[in-house]
Amino acid sequence: MADRGSALLARLQQLPHPVSPADAQGVEQVTDDLHEALHLLGRDSTGQLTSQLSHWREYFGVPEQRLYYVNEEISYNSWDAPPCFKFREWALDSQLYGISLRLARDVYQTLDAFLTRHAPEVVFKALAVLAKLVGNVADCGNTIERFRSVKTDNPKFQAAVWDVAGASQILFLVGWRQHGSTLSLAADAPLGPVQAAASRLRRLADKKGHSGEAVAVKPAGEDGSRPPSPYYGTPGFRYQEQIFHCSACDRPINDGSERLWTGRHDSPPGEYRYECSTCRETGTTFNLCQGCWDVFQTQQAQAQQGSGGGAQAQQGSRDGTGSSHFLHDRTHAFQHIGPRMSRHNDYYGNASSSSDPSNPWGNRPRGAGYGRALQRLSERYGGMRFA
Repeated sequence: MADRGSALLARLQQLPHPVSPADAQGVEQVTDDLHEALHLLGRDSTGQLTSQLSHWREYFGVPEQRLYYVNEEISYNSWDAPPCFKFREWALDSQLYGISLRLARDVYQTLDAFLTRHAPEVVFKALAVLAKLVGNVADCGNTIERFRSVKTDNPKFQAAVWDVAGASQILFLVGWRQHGSTLSLAADAPLGPVQAAASRLRRLADKKGHSGEAVAVKPAGEDGSRPPSPYYGTPGFRYQEQIFHCSACDRPINDGSERLWTGRHDSPPGEYRYECSTCRETGTTFNLCQGCWDVFQTQQAQAQQGSGGGAQAQQGSRDGTGSSHFLHDRTHAFQHIGPRMSRHNDYYGNASSSSDPSNPWGNRPRGAGYGRALQRLSERYGGMRFA
């Protein structure tokens, strides 16, 4: 490993923008792959620092009880922390507690994997018990004997940690050993690993994330950050960041995020959402699901046939609101937003007012196939014109 680490450092120094051993921050301890090393260091293929490195922020979604990561500069979000964020945490622990970068990585990854292994209430109960157990030893500098051991049949410890798969792994990683029904830490055990684990456990148990600076995103709708819905974190919607309900039938509209992220064939495939852009411009929200949209189109078609396309058909009602006999005002314009097709875009249109969730890349296809698709859409929706 030492030879491969030296080879990696040599290759880093040969890049167009050389990365010195000091700037490498010991990355050779955790990988010997150049591509992975550059990702961990937040550099591109030439060795140049990427401007996005400092723009990653950690958040805690309260409805899902889960951490996620956002980079507003590139309009990207992910449940998984980016490599450069992880490496920064490893390096900080290594420097603060005098432990190897590899051990700092293992502490981080052990706890990070545990965060999503069980239901949130199970995870955070275990983290609270572990944070107190490991924290007591770290706070006293491993000088108080009674803090070093715990009985595995202790009711509280057994229920919260010992009987929960993966929960006790962090204890073994930083020095605890099992002797019969007792877990104990040696009096001369290195303190650095215990301190590193205690610090991270406390931050995670307090729902402050790995960085200790995770911003809590309140339950849906409480802070206006996203539409209110009781379906956040439920099966079929676990990965959906914004859940819109149909304004006509109140059914949640699934955008297919869970199938996209998990690849599971039995996850909902996602559906179209039809958002009234006229209402949006006035500061209100109106959405239709696919079923209600078809009903709305049928209403319009029937009205046009019954009135011969006259003035009343154009208005949709005698009072001029266009809404008394229809699901919505027929004079309003709608935006058609399809299922989410890629993780790597600003699907929800948060980056700018010009974002188009139905076309996140901003590229319009052309050609005969595109024309035929538009024609089929027009036929399905009563002759509506699609650009």
